[in-house]
Amino acid sequence: ILMHCPASPKIMQKKINIYKNIINDIKKFFEKKIRIIDKYKISHKKIWLDPGIGFGKNLKQNLQIISNIEKFKLNNFGLLIGLSRKSWISKINKSDVKNRIGGSLAGLIYLLRKNVDILRVHDVFESNQAIQVYNKILCSKLK
Repeated sequence: ILMHCPASPKIMQKKINIYKNIINDIKKFFEKKIRIIDKYKISHKKIWLDPGIGFGKNLKQNLQIISNIEKFKLNNFGLLIGLSRKSWISKINKSDVKNRIGGSLAGLIYLLRKNVDILRVHDVFESNQAIQVYNKILCSKLK
């Protein structure tokens, strides 16, 4: 997994103002790493790109990343996102970590629609149920 994070965990949240354009800055980060990966002839099938939701980003930046997620589908790399129970959800409705499943599932369904390859979740049963119901609704619509 190649995850974007602007600094070490101790200071990453102090780096939220370093971005000129959050989408382009993360894409440039990935493109630089991809050149290194290609230099060493590492198979793209072995690498997953993760824009690092919550890692050195504020609410607005996280929402920009999520709503523009298709821009991170680069060079046939898989795209992985982890937004389950993240603190940015509490910035929307002041929820504690145990009460963020609704926000997590809303993000999960949105990212499914955007064809994200892997979604890292905490609440596996609930997430799987949401995916099953979502897929059943889609299949019923097609008939």
